[in-house]
Amino acid sequence: MKERILNYFSDIFNNFNQTIGYLIFKKIFLGYIFLVLTLASYQIFSEYNKAQNELINDLKRIENLFIDDLTKAVMNNNKERIDKIIEIILKDDLISGITFEINKEKILRHKQNINSEDFVSYGYSIFDTAKNPRKYLASIQLFASKDIIKKESKKSIMLIIINILISVLMFWILVITYTNLYLTIPLKKLINGIKSFEEHEEERSHIKLQLNNLRELTVLADSFNKMSSKISEDIINLRQLTMIQNLQKKALEQANRAKDDFLANMSHELKTPLNSINLISSIMLKNKDKKLNEKEVKNLEIINRCGNDLLFLINDVLDISKLEAGKLELYYETIDVKELMYEIKDMFEPQVLEKDLEFKFEFDRKLELIYSDKQRIKQIVKNLLSNSLKFVHEGEIRLLIKDKEEYVEIIVSDDGIGIEKDKLETIFDRFKQVDGSTTRKYGGTGLGLAICRDLVGLFKGDIKIESEIDKGTTITVLIPKNLDQVNKCELQKEEEKLITKKAKKTKNETLDFLFDEELENKESKKKRSIAILNNDHLSYMSLVIELNKNYRVQQSASLKDFISKTKEEKFDLLIVDIDSVTKEQLRNYILEKEEKIILVSKEKTDIENQEIVEKPFDTNQMVNTILKRLDS
Repeated sequence: MKERILNYFSDIFNNFNQTIGYLIFKKIFLGYIFLVLTLASYQIFSEYNKAQNELINDLKRIENLFIDDLTKAVMNNNKERIDKIIEIILKDDLISGITFEINKEKILRHKQNINSEDFVSYGYSIFDTAKNPRKYLASIQLFASKDIIKKESKKSIMLIIINILISVLMFWILVITYTNLYLTIPLKKLINGIKSFEEHEEERSHIKLQLNNLRELTVLADSFNKMSSKISEDIINLRQLTMIQNLQKKALEQANRAKDDFLANMSHELKTPLNSINLISSIMLKNKDKKLNEKEVKNLEIINRCGNDLLFLINDVLDISKLEAGKLELYYETIDVKELMYEIKDMFEPQVLEKDLEFKFEFDRKLELIYSDKQRIKQIVKNLLSNSLKFVHEGEIRLLIKDKEEYVEIIVSDDGIGIEKDKLETIFDRFKQVDGSTTRKYGGTGLGLAICRDLVGLFKGDIKIESEIDKGTTITVLIPKNLDQVNKCELQKEEEKLITKKAKKTKNETLDFLFDEELENKESKKKRSIAILNNDHLSYMSLVIELNKNYRVQQSASLKDFISKTKEEKFDLLIVDIDSVTKEQLRNYILEKEEKIILVSKEKTDIENQEIVEKPFDTNQMVNTILKRLDS
């Protein structure tokens, strides 16, 4: 029993400094100590004063004993009697010294050296009580040591100190015991219940307090029990819902991937014949032999224009699919902003003027070079200008290019129909326009602004829109300059300028060589040769036409024909669509060849030491890749 009690108190005291009871004890104990010390100081002071008063009373008692005899001796001028009385008084244990003054003569008697700071003095005068009570005869002063006061008050002070220590100790024990019993233990139960609930969320945690008078804590425990029960039920329900949602999420993700794959494949399949239609119609539009009449030329213009519009829409669908899948990548290069923006201006100004609208163009000449994706910036600005051109019937379209510290600020504003404020929040959503009537009246898919927003996000820039009905719309785009990358790419920029110069030169040449076999045969001996392996000539038609301007190109639809041609002739470059061959054929017949190779694939492929281009590819970018590969 004794050990249990000792262990109980040992546990309490050992862990007490880690509990809330300790904090409460500290606050109360400090106040209690202050109060006790104040009261103790007052008691000690009172005891000291009491001892001092008792000493003075004792001195008065001595005065009363000898005053009559001393008065008679003074009145009779009996010095022997006076000395005898003084000696008798001095023999008292209380008296440490006496000073007696008569007829201006001072008599001093003492047992020890008298220091006024260490002694209490009491004096009185002697008068002629027989003849004239007011007549002064002599004075006497008694001295008693203060040690007597200290000695008398010492016992009382010790008792006071002992009482203080006992009361403090009892207070400490009681506070620790009762804070542990009524506060710490119930709180620990609450804490353990909460921890148990954290570890086993699906199980109900129940806390039971043994004491009925723990009102607030009992209410808290009951509230926790109800809460844990409700939360446990909610968690079970939530987990069931989460399981259902995860299943639905997986189904939606699969459907979304299937949709993205479908859109990407359909876009690719549509682009291939459409590129051929646009290319052939543009060649026929030249009407070099004058075999087509005016009506046929106009029909070809309609075909070419509609084909380009359809290609633009297909590209939008393809881009949005890549953006949703996170597969769209930016191709950074050093860009001359002035050249790019004037190119866009020259492209759109005739279209604006054709609609009898005004076109305002401003360019901040402080802007020079930036490091970004030229084609995607062009796509953003073209989309914004196309929207303005679509929705403005009269007034002005503005393209303003400004220098904004670390950004290029592109502002496209117009005096068009405007957008309601409540529609601005959803204006960047995919496949959304202001309302259904807008789509019916003006056309479009509602992808342009969504693509712009996502592309600006890839650039880590910003896009904002402001609009007011019947007053117009202003869209502001911020594109980072990435100036720290510009200097690193100056050498690369010079190379790209040479490539661009070659590409521009080839673009200005006529496409009629397709029908001029004699010229091709004459030039073929001087040109470098390229062999292409693919089973879909339409998808490579635009590239082959572009390459035939400067190279001798041979296509093969089968691996057998391709191997035969490469054995007969040494080609400068091999372009292989790896979707046309198996992995074994690629490894055994293609990758072992000594010629330079460019591999084309619909999916990302990791083949070491090989140049890989992903389908569908941009013809101009593919030409640039071929030029680099040939010159490497």
